[in-house]
Amino acid sequence: MLYVEESPQAGAFFIGQKKELYMATAQNARVNNLGLEKILPKVVDTVNKSSWILNRKFSRPTPWNGRHIQQAITTTTSSQGTSFRGTEQFSTSVEFSPTVMTWYATGYAQPVTVSMIERGINQTPLGVVSLYKASFEFAQNSMSVALATQSYSFGTGNDIDGLGVIIDDSTNTSSYAGLARSTYGTYINAGGATGIIAATGGVLDLATMDSADDAATVSGLDSETPNVVISNRAIWSLYGSLLEPAKMAQYGVMGQPTISSTAGVGEKVTPSDGLRGRGGWSNLDYRGKPYVRDDKSPAQVQWHVNETLLECHSLSIPGLTSVTVANQTTEGVYDKVPPTAFQWRDLMSPVNQLAETGIFVFYGNVIHRNPIRNEKISGITGV
Repeated sequence: MLYVEESPQAGAFFIGQKKELYMATAQNARVNNLGLEKILPKVVDTVNKSSWILNRKFSRPTPWNGRHIQQAITTTTSSQGTSFRGTEQFSTSVEFSPTVMTWYATGYAQPVTVSMIERGINQTPLGVVSLYKASFEFAQNSMSVALATQSYSFGTGNDIDGLGVIIDDSTNTSSYAGLARSTYGTYINAGGATGIIAATGGVLDLATMDSADDAATVSGLDSETPNVVISNRAIWSLYGSLLEPAKMAQYGVMGQPTISSTAGVGEKVTPSDGLRGRGGWSNLDYRGKPYVRDDKSPAQVQWHVNETLLECHSLSIPGLTSVTVANQTTEGVYDKVPPTAFQWRDLMSPVNQLAETGIFVFYGNVIHRNPIRNEKISGITGV
């Protein structure tokens, strides 16, 4: 196609030719009637996003035991200790009186139904992608997304306890694990007596992060401090921008601490497995702790979590089998780690329908045995 364009110089014109781009289109009827299309043997998941907490905790659950779970905590210290020189008499009254945190099991169910007629057609020699497997994985992944969202929620209704209720200070919830925050807030709130830290003016800076980490830390004990920082990608990138001068100086020098969905708590990679690029971080750390992105983390929030004390407890239900296999037919965020806290009730057929229905089930809860070892920064909008 020819076109005429006026030159910036008065009275001058250029004649050129445009190249037209065409998308590949369907072939004519003769080709369609003489050949078959190629169907790729995988279904690609373009909807669901990753959840670091789901992969970490639901892939390695602790078996549920008993009617409910209880954790004794102390909220006082003894007043009977005293200095002495010789034969003074000591107080021998009983003072120890622990308080108990309590968690109850709750459930989530995800049904999946497959048409027996469609399954029969799909199982003929020209069937490529297993309808049976793809339907199950679609339901299983949908359940993963729902529980990943609940992992950051406030445990309302029949939802599991998420970080929203675990790391709070009466801002959003009035109690945790059966204890009222108005009474026991110093012992169960985020950062103890500090509570949630609001980002001043919406600004995320290192001083605010230091305050959050300090509030949840017992000095000198790695086990009694947050050991991972979590946020969505937007907040993760804001933190990365705070380190920009250091980034430019450290490219290619050494790898950065990172943590995967299957690594042990606090485990880091070797330098050769860390930073690779020349234009940004592949992994970030803060005070030697990994800083990870979770697509299910709410906006404007940064979590400082003691992962060591965060546990998923799963009840084994008689007649159901554990899901021990990651996605095989579906490619995406859930084809790497099997959510072994999930259980499966096998297919059943109704008497008046040519279909089969099974159910994926999780029954249990997520608990944190010492919630004051966590903190939360809220209201982050920029740096």
